[in-house]
Amino acid sequence: MNEWVLESGLPVFVAGEDDRIGAGPWARWLASAVVPDESSPRAERGRELARVGAVSRVTIGEGVVTAAVASSGGGAYETRIEAPVVPPHVWTNVVRDARRSPTLAAGVEGTQQSVHLAHRMETQLEQPLVPPARRIRRSCTCPDAEHAHVCKHVAAVAFVVADAIDVDPSILLVWRGCEPAHAPASRSGDPWNARPLPDTPEARALPPGAVVKRLGRSGIRVGDEDLADALSPAYRAFATLAADVR
Repeated sequence: MNEWVLESGLPVFVAGEDDRIGAGPWARWLASAVVPDESSPRAERGRELARVGAVSRVTIGEGVVTAAVASSGGGAYETRIEAPVVPPHVWTNVVRDARRSPTLAAGVEGTQQSVHLAHRMETQLEQPLVPPARRIRRSCTCPDAEHAHVCKHVAAVAFVVADAIDVDPSILLVWRGCEPAHAPASRSGDPWNARPLPDTPEARALPPGAVVKRLGRSGIRVGDEDLADALSPAYRAFATLAADVR
């Protein structure tokens, strides 16, 4: 199974200002499993890091997610999120069952965040699609990782991956070691009549001032403020003006 690298290894920006990141069920389960207390200060700081593009080099492979998270000192901390993969025989059974059940097909193909698939795996095969928090191993090279169950850098990576699952659910299957099943070329029997293409997700604009936040403090003073802080209101004003023009 191939690894997935988000944004070709470049910084990943999570758009929006919601208190929770991850809209679909798979994305939500992953975020809450890795970050059980999403209301904690560390979780909130993780959301901020995810939104300003502090997370880069995100690689998803079988049972492991690795990423780099920018530090305030200009370097980066290395993070890992690991869990045991789904046993191959379990996934083989799921894929076989999906051939007879349209409610499971989109889930095993990785095109939809199917609650039917998750329910079947947990209740009938005793193998959850998203592992519980106790079975997930988290590690980070930051000093805080020695004292916190989930540091802000691990939280940031979890939120970035959850957001990516909303765009492409097959990312979760890759992490769980489940090869996404290929959909038949046609469900009508005609090999030249393929199924409709999935909807293309809307392009997500970066939040106003994201670039300035990503660069951090400039060291240049404008009155009593750093230049980065002074520019933030201007970026928000530009965004409002652009919205009014449209």
